[in-house]
Amino acid sequence: MAMLILAILVSGIFLPSQWDAKATATSSLSPQELWPLISDFHRWNEWIGWDDEIYGVRSIKIEGEAATTGHNYSWSSQGSNGSLTITRAEKNVGIWYSGAIESDTPNAEGSITIEVLSDGSSKIIWSDKGDLPPLTGLLAIWLNSSLGAKFAEDLHRLSQLEPSDSGGR
Repeated sequence: MAMLILAILVSGIFLPSQWDAKATATSSLSPQELWPLISDFHRWNEWIGWDDEIYGVRSIKIEGEAATTGHNYSWSSQGSNGSLTITRAEKNVGIWYSGAIESDTPNAEGSITIEVLSDGSSKIIWSDKGDLPPLTGLLAIWLNSSLGAKFAEDLHRLSQLEPSDSGGR
């Protein structure tokens, strides 16, 4: 057993400590209908999932004007804390953000963008990448898959909203 633990620790030294997660979904909503849902953190509770049993009940603080640089979403719970701050917003195209994930300082960046498909539907792409402390390579591998799956679930919920839910008509 000790050798297994040692092997896990040693492998963490040699593996990269960065994560790079991505998920996509297709929605019948137009970019104009999706825009208010992704660019206003007040609307994220309509499509972002949170498991109170895993992460604990969270406290959320939202600051700044929606869809603008500086709009900030921060959360805190017994099992997780962090913040996202919009660094760039292009109406009906997407948002780009800086994140402090399980940290007080930025350690991640990402985007949620919208592409119009030839059939008139929209492709939503959520990308996120960041750095963990040294020696956390195994955690970074886990984070890649778990974040990708989480983003896919959230984008699925977003893509299933009805046009009347978006407020973007």
